[in-house]
Amino acid sequence: MRISILSSAHKYNDDRLYYHFSKSLSDKGHIVNIVTSDTYFEEAGNISISSFNGLKHTRKGKIKIYINKLSHFDPDIIICLEPITIIAAKRYSKNKNISVIYDITEWYPSKYQLKNHFFALQFLLFFFYFFLFIYTCFLVDGFIYGEYYKGKLPKKLFPKKKNLQISYYPNKEYIERNTPAIQNNSLRLCYTGSLNTEKGIINFLNVLKELINTNNKLEINVKFIGEFDSKDKDICLNKIRNLDKNIHVFFFPFQELTNYIKLINDTDIFLDLRSLDLINSHSLPIKLFYFMALQRPVIYTNLKAIKKEIEIKSFGFLVNPKDSKKIAKIINTYQNDNVQYISHCTRAKDLFELKYNWNVLEGKFIHFIEGFKP
Repeated sequence: MRISILSSAHKYNDDRLYYHFSKSLSDKGHIVNIVTSDTYFEEAGNISISSFNGLKHTRKGKIKIYINKLSHFDPDIIICLEPITIIAAKRYSKNKNISVIYDITEWYPSKYQLKNHFFALQFLLFFFYFFLFIYTCFLVDGFIYGEYYKGKLPKKLFPKKKNLQISYYPNKEYIERNTPAIQNNSLRLCYTGSLNTEKGIINFLNVLKELINTNNKLEINVKFIGEFDSKDKDICLNKIRNLDKNIHVFFFPFQELTNYIKLINDTDIFLDLRSLDLINSHSLPIKLFYFMALQRPVIYTNLKAIKKEIEIKSFGFLVNPKDSKKIAKIINTYQNDNVQYISHCTRAKDLFELKYNWNVLEGKFIHFIEGFKP
């Protein structure tokens, strides 16, 4: 079959979109075309890419481009990741025997769509985007959802539509591990993702300070991987400049999946201290599964979604992200108790190998997609 994957919010080389969905479909003999609006990029092959720069176009202009791209590719099935791509797919597929599938991995509306508007306008926009989400759920023929909470509403409103949960598990093929080893007076950490207060960078920096306060001989190497939000950039950079001289920082831009894994695989303990709000609490972090795959302990904000789906207590801790003293104490325990550290590393690896890898999901995903064959 010929399968199009459309996205208005993900990069064309996104791990789920490219390294999991597209690679698996291609390996099974299907021809895949990826269309995203992140940047102009063209590539031919069994997985072809035909992306464009959406910043130069209005919503109507984007929809028209998606339709043109679909016309050139002539797909049998279209997988869409956002409502705007569903609108385009349904307009293209009118009077054609083509199934449209909605892969739900983001909340809609997202807080990023609302945060830069006045409260009254936020209220109106919330209902506009929410009903757009419901409308596009009505339009599609089936759902894939990345986690439990994001699939609850579509399944309840449209119980007769085909649906499947396909989580964010890494593919074993891309995982390269270093042997875990942690030292008393040195520590390797990383912060990955958007460098902003909402994602927890201030909480992370406070933990670094607390670690130095409890051990002034400690040397900490920190990799920051991602981009600063313009709104928080000055605040964050000022705090980073004022870190102790024993804290050495290195900055890297967003990385493609394989480079990202290589860059973080020498980390001793993974921290993610994002703010605890309604959206974050019900969202399952993709990075957690990669941290698990690299067999390292994790310290995460106490998110409801994690407690719902993962046995995290066997290889890490859920914490109040603002309690830097407690978090520093957990890290110190790992440094001083090698038995617990190695035990958590081993358990993380075992869980990944047994339950949380893409090979467990790939067959279900292929079977689900091929069930829509015209």
